[in-house]
Amino acid sequence: MKCVFITFFALLSVVCNAQTFIYPQNDSILTEYNDGKLWAYLNKNNLVVGLTCFKAKDDYGRYYQLNIFIKNIGDSPVTFYPDSIYSDLLTKRNNTLRLEVYTNEEYQKKIKRSQTWAMVLYGFSAGLNAGTAGYSTSYSTSYSPNGYTYTTITQHYDANAAYQANMSSTNQIFTLGQMLENDRSVREQGYLKTTTIRPNEAIIGYMNIKRKKGRILTINIPVNGCIYTFDWNVNKKK
Repeated sequence: MKCVFITFFALLSVVCNAQTFIYPQNDSILTEYNDGKLWAYLNKNNLVVGLTCFKAKDDYGRYYQLNIFIKNIGDSPVTFYPDSIYSDLLTKRNNTLRLEVYTNEEYQKKIKRSQTWAMVLYGFSAGLNAGTAGYSTSYSTSYSPNGYTYTTITQHYDANAAYQANMSSTNQIFTLGQMLENDRSVREQGYLKTTTIRPNEAIIGYMNIKRKKGRILTINIPVNGCIYTFDWNVNKKK
């Protein structure tokens, strides 16, 4: 029976802009639109490798996001290594830059660093508010025998109010921590990892590339001793 293993993935708060594919002169390319995105497919060396590329932005950065499809149409298992993918960017000054392609581990570390700073800032703010919650100030006006008025300032401390504020702050920090952990889990779903692809099986997933401005983005996907190369015009906006 023919089996296709597909990983479904979703990203929260992501803004996407599709890019223009540049057709090569040597390789035979099949293209199609799927859900508004242009996919390009290379069929060689007993593998079909498909790719779509677009600009993406989320809470943790700006990327060129790749959706990658690989199907094994040969007779032997093939192992795909995401950390072997590399990408070059041709700048407007005709310089070539090697861009960072995030593996799942690297992307998760990037997210955790951003979330750690967010937790530190939130914890400082929540702790400061909780620390002052038990204090209140009252003002009273009195008159002296010679007719002058003066104001007395009195500060009060409510231990129960301080306790309740601290409990609320702790619960909020815990809830935020759970939300951030869930967010990491969602973003990890579908991110490509090292996978053995058996005959007549396929995988699909995504990867992020650190985005910089340029004209032509070249993505090289080595699989089973063959490099599948795709060029995209990232200068134009759609």
